[in-house]
Amino acid sequence: MSQPHNEFSAFRLGDIRGIYPDDINETFLERFAHAFVGHFDLKGRVVTGRDMRDSSEPLQQALNATLAAIGIEVVDVGLCPTELGYFAAATADVAAAVIVTASHNPARYNGLKCVLHGGRAITTEHGLADIKRLMSEGYRHAPASGGVTQMDFHARFLDFLGGHFRPDVIRSDAIALNGLNGTAATMADRIAHAFGLNATWHRQDPGPMPLEGADPANPRLAAEMKGFMAGGEFVLGVAWDGDCDRCVFFDNEGNLVPTYYMVGLMAEQFLAARPGSAIVFDTKLCWNTLEIIQRLGGRAIPAATGHAFMKQKMQESGAVYGGELSSHHYFGDFFGCDSGMFAWLTVMTILGHSDRSLQEMIAERRQLVCCTPEISIRLADVDSAFTALRAAYAGNAVAVDDFDGLAFSMAGGWRFSVRRSKTEDFIRLNFEARGQADTLMEEGVRVFERLEAFRDDDADWLAGFHLQQ
Repeated sequence: MSQPHNEFSAFRLGDIRGIYPDDINETFLERFAHAFVGHFDLKGRVVTGRDMRDSSEPLQQALNATLAAIGIEVVDVGLCPTELGYFAAATADVAAAVIVTASHNPARYNGLKCVLHGGRAITTEHGLADIKRLMSEGYRHAPASGGVTQMDFHARFLDFLGGHFRPDVIRSDAIALNGLNGTAATMADRIAHAFGLNATWHRQDPGPMPLEGADPANPRLAAEMKGFMAGGEFVLGVAWDGDCDRCVFFDNEGNLVPTYYMVGLMAEQFLAARPGSAIVFDTKLCWNTLEIIQRLGGRAIPAATGHAFMKQKMQESGAVYGGELSSHHYFGDFFGCDSGMFAWLTVMTILGHSDRSLQEMIAERRQLVCCTPEISIRLADVDSAFTALRAAYAGNAVAVDDFDGLAFSMAGGWRFSVRRSKTEDFIRLNFEARGQADTLMEEGVRVFERLEAFRDDDADWLAGFHLQQ
């Protein structure tokens, strides 16, 4: 007997995302708008925007119409990267921003990413649960007179970026840009022209997105980018996900650079310029990041995985930079929010100040700390698997960390973390070691052997490798 559909299954810990029109549709957006305005007592202007999916425009129209009918002055910024909503939310008279997007997910998905004024994140504990409750109760906000105005914030954002990055110190060699048919090109193409960058595009136009979605670290899409870069002498490749808030990098040979090392590289850049500053990081892999923060006298601020949780820690700590292994990069100069444009221009600035290639910079760190790609596996009994791992490793561990999942630092200079996915039905494994790749592989096999007893026989237990790690 099939289970009844959960009309609120699109609610997640830090945003809203589901399949259109089953989980999220125009009626859902109407009900959401009432609850969103009611719970936060919003008044004045709310910015809305959308990504490139076919369903995004009708969903945004439903959102706009409802907000206007309950007294909100809607500022419609149209097709845009999610970060343009974050930027607009910092405008003095804007109460909130809502972007209709399902990020990197395949085209059949859609969702919402929301922030309050100043880029303040909304999570289950800070608003989403209350919005869900109001929607379930059928809450209707009082009707009032509002309106909808179209406004282009791209030029304002370009001016803002011009105040933080200098074209004369940015690397001017040939670069390859990959929008994965998402919204990145609506902003990045303007930047390339304004900064006089020698950029060549792959998958530039918004839509239709790749069949498997717009995840720049997807193995097939990463291989496609490597093939594209083989046709030219590029010093750098940059690719963004569907809504442009994730940013990954490729070296001059077209190899995807693990985001773990890019986080360290950017942390080093910001701490050199602003000694003693806070750096926010997720803990799945951390030895490389922590060594850099400690060496340069920074303050290490751990955060739970997820863009909403990272934003909260950025804003609470006043951090100058935050890096997440999912390829979200957060900047104190950008209200503590994630930005694919800030990430790209930061790396271009780093290269502009150095006579070394990105490949050479990363190789130096890889010699000190090596890591595996992130591995996702499906288990029939996650609780029992965690209990078994704790029983097997805690007694001999140098340190056990329960901060976000479970992590063991082991004698012999290796470490692994295991974490439940916050959005999907599997766990994620990460391994790292201090310059001992052979040890890492041997110990990793033993961890897998312990987990195999808990595998789900009805599904492929190895769900995939996430190469951004």
